[in-house]
Amino acid sequence: MSIGYLAATANFPMQDTNLLAMDRALGLDFRAYLALVNRPGLIDALAVTYDSIRWQLVLIVVVVPLLGHYRRAAEFSLGFGLTLAITTLISTLFPATGVYETVGLHSADHPNFEPSVYNATLRELPLVRDGTVKLLDAFQLGPLLTFPSFHAVSAVLCMWVLWPIRWVRGIGVLWNAVMLAATPIGGGHYFVDVFAGVVLAIASIWVIKGIGARLAPEQDRERVISQISTVDPLAMVEPDGDLSPQSS
Repeated sequence: MSIGYLAATANFPMQDTNLLAMDRALGLDFRAYLALVNRPGLIDALAVTYDSIRWQLVLIVVVVPLLGHYRRAAEFSLGFGLTLAITTLISTLFPATGVYETVGLHSADHPNFEPSVYNATLRELPLVRDGTVKLLDAFQLGPLLTFPSFHAVSAVLCMWVLWPIRWVRGIGVLWNAVMLAATPIGGGHYFVDVFAGVVLAIASIWVIKGIGARLAPEQDRERVISQISTVDPLAMVEPDGDLSPQSS
């Protein structure tokens, strides 16, 4: 989050109007979506999944390697770092506050929940941009990245990293699909923020898999050399001096 604060000080022109225009060009109406999901029960489910991003990331980093998927866990960590850097860069160039204020929504328009993440952005971003905030408190940092949505990035990466684990696959996909649906509401994101996050996550997976494919031959050679070095030549020598595998 501290990187986001540093990026926000660049103070590039705000893009809320342009992002909203892109949503409307796609025929997407945030007010209509809010009215659809702002119901007791449904909004609670969206809130739970949206707020799960931190513990999901921690569990994945810890549990996936313990289940034997070391390479997938390493690829996930690389993808997380790569997409966070790219998201920060793009958000620096195209800063935005979020959709609620842009379309004129207030707390009375969504009585069943409060978008705390969006509210934190609304509170912090102007203070960072005008230089009011000069000292950062590591325990009080708020989210400042809007476009692309890093929640959307994380949802796709989580689906991908959990896919090889059969007994978690269905739950992982469903849970993170709901988190994607919650992202516009919880973070006050424009729909194009979410689309951009999904595209960024898919592109990062493609890049990471390409890197892995290039590195794999060298890794395979090292593994073969390691296996050969552990073979005892004496175990392959027959009493008559011929080199041949011993029969079991």
